[in-house]
Amino acid sequence: MSAPAAASDGSPREAFVTAFEAADGGDAADDSAALKAYALYPWLQARRLRLRLDDADDALDARIGAFLSAHGSAPYTQSLRAAWWRSLAARERWAEYLAAFDGRPSTDALLCHWLQARMALGRMDGFADDALAAWRNGRSMPSDCDPAFDWLEREGHLTDDRIRERVRLALDAREYGLARYLTERLPEAAQRIWVNARLARQQRGSFLERLVENPDAPVPFDDLRYGLYAHARGYPAEASRLLDALIEARALTPDERAHLTRAVALPASWSRESLALDLYRRAPLSGHGQDDFEWHVRAALWAGDWDEVARVIAAMPADMAGEARWRYWAARARVATGAAEPAAAYAELARDRSFHGFLAAERAGLPATLNPVPTARDADAQRQLANMPAVRRAREWYALEDDRRASAELSWGLGDLDADGLEQAALMLSDWGWHRQAIAWMARAGRWDDLTLRFPLPHERDFRQSAQAADVPLAWLHAIARTESLYDPRAVSGAGARGIAQIMPGTAQRVAQRSGVAYSGREALFEPATNLDLAARYLAQLRDRFGCRWLFVLPAYNAGPNRIDGWLPDAPLDADAWIANIPFNETRGYVQRALYHYVIIHWRLHGEPGRILPLLDEPVRPPLVC
Repeated sequence: MSAPAAASDGSPREAFVTAFEAADGGDAADDSAALKAYALYPWLQARRLRLRLDDADDALDARIGAFLSAHGSAPYTQSLRAAWWRSLAARERWAEYLAAFDGRPSTDALLCHWLQARMALGRMDGFADDALAAWRNGRSMPSDCDPAFDWLEREGHLTDDRIRERVRLALDAREYGLARYLTERLPEAAQRIWVNARLARQQRGSFLERLVENPDAPVPFDDLRYGLYAHARGYPAEASRLLDALIEARALTPDERAHLTRAVALPASWSRESLALDLYRRAPLSGHGQDDFEWHVRAALWAGDWDEVARVIAAMPADMAGEARWRYWAARARVATGAAEPAAAYAELARDRSFHGFLAAERAGLPATLNPVPTARDADAQRQLANMPAVRRAREWYALEDDRRASAELSWGLGDLDADGLEQAALMLSDWGWHRQAIAWMARAGRWDDLTLRFPLPHERDFRQSAQAADVPLAWLHAIARTESLYDPRAVSGAGARGIAQIMPGTAQRVAQRSGVAYSGREALFEPATNLDLAARYLAQLRDRFGCRWLFVLPAYNAGPNRIDGWLPDAPLDADAWIANIPFNETRGYVQRALYHYVIIHWRLHGEPGRILPLLDEPVRPPLVC
């Protein structure tokens, strides 16, 4: 199967687009039989009904109710349903409003209207519990909930204990305005501790100094810990000094002292401060959470303390210690301390098809474990999938370059398939050329072995020409595109990066100017040839800037080149330990995924897995010299 062709004059697709984009949705009386039979016609029907809600009456309410009943929870009903509920509430059609719901409302606004409707109709069974559930959260609720909350207060349900409970929720949600408002509703004698709780979180260092000077001032421990943690994120050395002063000044239990110590150690480790490891050594491993274990190990790696690495990993919960990354570092520690030879230390992990498994295989002198298994095509299942109404609608939206609506249809129509069905759906999507969704649905199925489907190498000519023009290895350009967008030419990130290799428009403009190539603007980034050409040239510029080390090119491409110098150690550091200490979770994961993808893509292109260790042989140190 291939993606549908573009619309031609007079086609149902063209008629649909014209009506769907019209301000009034077009006139249904003009709809041809072909348009009414078109896969996306229900979307047009739903839009027309929604547009008429400004002049809603009983007849329109009946039509909408019948339409929603007939079409269930299909994606095209969602915006209509929400708009209808808002209209019913605005018109105070409370009986119809309640009849429209099946279960509990899913948003704050709908919940508030639901409570209003029950009050208006006198349906008060269980009302107090439902109103309290709406009130008992850390967010400010819409004003439409005020009638229900006023009822709770009149009926005596908003006790001091419940107010204190909501103050805690507001503090934990960092809704400090709400916390202040609620605190002022408490008796004056009960307010001081909650005022201090808020100030510990908001003023942080300056207020913590006051707590040192006034050791008997009441403050909940959770808020003291959060204030110290938040201060340490920006000022780790100052927070360490305050930690010692608080421990000396205030009556704290051993567990509380350990919790405060970890609250400073964790953000200090993100900044690669040497004091982080000293602080972590002061805290018993038995009280560590997952983040503490992770960053305690990373702090030990940064310091080159292999004995500490081994000690901390040995104390991890079994399920955590069993992850490939910690198995790798445990093996590295055994080799570094002389407790094991490489072949023995890495042999078991080397069987994993993962970033750390590939590293282990290379360190053990073994080939990377790929074990690809192609997916068997089921022709009957493929036909059934292709004929599903949701799939037909998804395919049309994909042809119209509306991936968001196409994805919504797929999720709704195929979400209940078993793993075999999901796998066949991935094959179908790959046939369309929609590789992003094909890869995602294989992951959803938990099927990881079809490396041809998961690493499809599309746009072959554009990739090769771009790589050659910029003199960058083809496998690296593919690895970037696979990691950035799953080969989606229409991808747009939250930050505004566009296209198959996720280039920012400003970066594209600078690269084009520096390279002397034509660039017509941000829309051109959705063209694979343009996007890949600029991406390859940008990679070449980063390679030249960072001394030919792809180890730095990858995080620079993801997080920006100006961040790299701030992440470099003061003394030589093993390159794999440096990767593990990249402070941004997204960038650290990105680098590891890109290297993992490179190994497999090199195999797809050249018949043998790529190698990672040659990229990591040289320790990380400034300055960077090619």
